Parts: sequence; structure tokens; C-alpha cells
Amino acid sequence: MKLRAPRDDDFDAMLELMNAHQLAAYGEEDVTADELRTWLTAPTVDPARDVRVLEDDGRLIGYVDADKTNEDPPRWWSDLKIAPDADVGVVLPELFAWLDGRAESGLLRIWTSVNDRRLLDAFAEHGFEEARHSYRMEIRLDDEPSEPSWPGGIAVRTFEPDDERTLYDVHIEVWQDTSDPWQESFDEWRHWLTKRDGFDPSLWFLAFAGDELAAYSLCQPDDVDPSAGYVHLLGVRRPWRRQGLGEALLLHSFHAFRDRGFTRGTLGVDASSPTGATRLYERAGMTVYRDTVFLDRPARGS
Repeated sequence: MKLRAPRDDDFDAMLELMNAHQLAAYGEEDVTADELRTWLTAPTVDPARDVRVLEDDGRLIGYVDADKTNEDPPRWWSDLKIAPDADVGVVLPELFAWLDGRAESGLLRIWTSVNDRRLLDAFAEHGFEEARHSYRMEIRLDDEPSEPSWPGGIAVRTFEPDDERTLYDVHIEVWQDTSDPWQESFDEWRHWLTKRDGFDPSLWFLAFAGDELAAYSLCQPDDVDPSAGYVHLLGVRRPWRRQGLGEALLLHSFHAFRDRGFTRGTLGVDASSPTGATRLYERAGMTVYRDTVFLDRPARGS
């Protein structure tokens, strides 16, 4: 076996490995070429520094990366994938040895399906403990969704190019009230949201109170399911919370999905969201269909 930085010609093999892992863990292949390409070309990512693949007899059987946050101490988000037929007891120590060398201080964070006993038991043996859960939720759109009830003084329109910086600033503000406050720079935010192939400004809905951007729902066609629309980000600023604005934007998004011919709406949410997002989505008729567990361990350094 050889642990090494990825090469350009590894792209297809990396994508195949990731989807084999996801199929075993979650029951579906859900990593797209666009998502992987966007990650590898992100402004803060250097694949030679931040990514490793494990090769065995010419085949990739393991993948690990390390994405450092700007917190103090830092948290290192690490996506870790192992081929379903590989020996976890052999592969995992190789990946963790590199990860511990890369993450000199702070916390390591990894994740997988709550039902993935193959990896969860192995993670526990390496000192990782459950930190929180993230849900994927869905709603069927066979029937017309409820009509949104807008608070007074709110006007909604779609995104325009001149909104970009304002939306970024508001997004950073809103995300300070979440379990994992957003720390990305403007360039990185643009890279992930407005520069990727799935960007559709006609599905980005901005709610204004006069000239003030009060809330947003940034949607796109689901990357994997062509019959679904995906609410990528939904946020409401503090002065406009608890007035029904978030639920109204969500229902507005569902109507837009149905008008596009989508039969399903999906989104992801922190199961213990400090702003009560999970309860909001349940009130709108959504249910959980996937549970991802996040696990943390102190970084051990090199």
C-alpha cells in the first residue's frame, strides 16, 4: 500500500471510491464530479498538502482530507472514505497517521452514517466521540404546498449579481448563531456558491424589509436526484426571527420547486440547531430520511 497526494489522473478513481463508500454507508451514490472538482479547486485547498489517497496494487482503497477552520483552536474537518471491500483495520490507521501529522492542534472532526457500524466502531477505537448529528430532510410535492404567510413589509425577489457582497455579509452574520459558524472568505464563498455548475440564480430567493436584506433561501436542483429541488442555505437575520419569515421562505421555495416539475424538496440541517431549524422544517411537512453523525477527537499533532 502507498499513501500519497492525489494526481490529476486520479479524479475518476477518487469519485468512484467516494461513491462506493457512500453507497455502502447511506444506500446511495451522492458525490458528483462537480462537487469533487469544486472541493479540489477551492481557494484554501492545496491537494498536495491537504489530501491523501491510499493506493493498493494500482487501486484506490482510501481517501482522507483535512480542512482547517479559522477558529482558535482550529477544527479540522476531515472527509474520510474507505472502499467497502477494504480491511478497515489496515486502512484506517494509515489514514489517521497522516491526519494526525497534518493537524497540529485543535479538534479533528469526521462523519459517517449513524448506521455505519463498520466505521463507527473503528472510529471509537481510535478515540473519536459523538459530537452531534446532521439530518437530511425531505418533503413530497405531489400535492400543492401550503401558501406562505409573509410578515408585513416583506418583499421577495430573486438574486441579482449586485446582491453578491450583501448576501455574503448577511450569510456570515446569520451563521454566527449556528453550531459551526461560517468562517469562509468572500472568495471562497463565491467559489462554492456562485461559481459552481449548479448555480441557478432564479432559485435564490431574497426577502427584503425595505432596503434591508432580512432573509434568504438559496436553492438549486438536487445534484443527485433530478426529480428534487434542494434548499442549500436558508437563513433569517435576528431582527426578523420568530415572525414566520423562515417558514414563508421555505414554502415559497417548495412552490418554486413544484413549478419546475420537481416532485420532492430536500435540505440538510443540524439536528440540534440553536435556532430551532429542525422544528421549522417539521412544521412545513418535512421528515428525516438520513442521519449523519459527527465525531470529534483532539488532534495529536506530528
